[in-house]
Amino acid sequence: MFLSESDSISAADRFINYYSRFNRIDDYLRHVKKDRIADRPGYLFSAEEDMFDSFGMHPNDMDFQIHVVDTSAKMTHRYNQWMYSEVLNLTASNAVEEAIPGRTHKWIVTEKKTNKIVGVVRFGSPTINSKPRNNYFDKVVPLKEINRDFVMGFNIVPTQPFGYNYLGGKLLALLASSYELKRQFDDKYGTDIKYFETTSLYGTTKGMSMYDGLKPFLRHIGDTESKFLPLFHDDEFRDFFNWFNVRNNNERLISADKSSKKIKIQTKMISIIRKSLKDKEKLKEFNDSITHAMSLTEKKRYYLGDFRHTAQQAIEWWKKKASKRYDKLTKEGRVRRELELWQPGADLEIIR
Repeated sequence: MFLSESDSISAADRFINYYSRFNRIDDYLRHVKKDRIADRPGYLFSAEEDMFDSFGMHPNDMDFQIHVVDTSAKMTHRYNQWMYSEVLNLTASNAVEEAIPGRTHKWIVTEKKTNKIVGVVRFGSPTINSKPRNNYFDKVVPLKEINRDFVMGFNIVPTQPFGYNYLGGKLLALLASSYELKRQFDDKYGTDIKYFETTSLYGTTKGMSMYDGLKPFLRHIGDTESKFLPLFHDDEFRDFFNWFNVRNNNERLISADKSSKKIKIQTKMISIIRKSLKDKEKLKEFNDSITHAMSLTEKKRYYLGDFRHTAQQAIEWWKKKASKRYDKLTKEGRVRRELELWQPGADLEIIR
């Protein structure tokens, strides 16, 4: 497919204008997040009422329960897909992708005495290639072994300010890497997983991760590579995709049965623009914008665990750390007491 010169310039300008508004990856993530919460429908009931808000409670007085999310469409169970998605969307600063291929297992974690939600976790099939994983095992781990031996924690998100006041992210990571997850995942999929892995969300945007300091349960064993392009999102992507399809004789750029369609579609767009664009100055500006966009992504810290602790051991270890944290915040008058939610008009600077 070739574009006319005027269409090539128009398409190049879309990329240039889209990426020029971001200086760091968290700028991009907040932009996408704010667009999505602005478009979210209203509901008669809100998950906000179910989120932990007893911030005068001491960690030593807490206990926790793990609920496997009911992902069926019936939604008769309290801990269903809607509740999981609502808590995640209201809390996480990154945009949440719902349609993810591969194995999936989800948790909602509650504090028992209040029966309120303190966080959510999603597990799934690990990434196919990982430099720190390969380095740690001193080989390129074969796909067969990855699917057989590994599970990944993708969304490990405490409600806020439970995370801030009580080191909630550490609690969820410890539970996620415990034998409880291995037992559930093996029962569900007939596996015998040996390793839990996860990565920090923001890489160098933050100097450290909430997973630091969790030895021997989770260990930082290296940093991932970061050579991918942040994707156009939602309507901006769909409009641009349709624009290309019209100029491709109303045929899709990429077959609908391809995996990772969005990445492949945007890669195809870039290739077509580069092949079609004759204006050398505009081509340079376009290439510079792609280089800038790729520089937004960062290396992420990679963590590995092997299920040697129970959920109760994780909670007991966490109580000691969380008590020190909470006592210090209390003494300094820095305990946060209001729920921190992503809602229309929100301008939260916290990245999590």
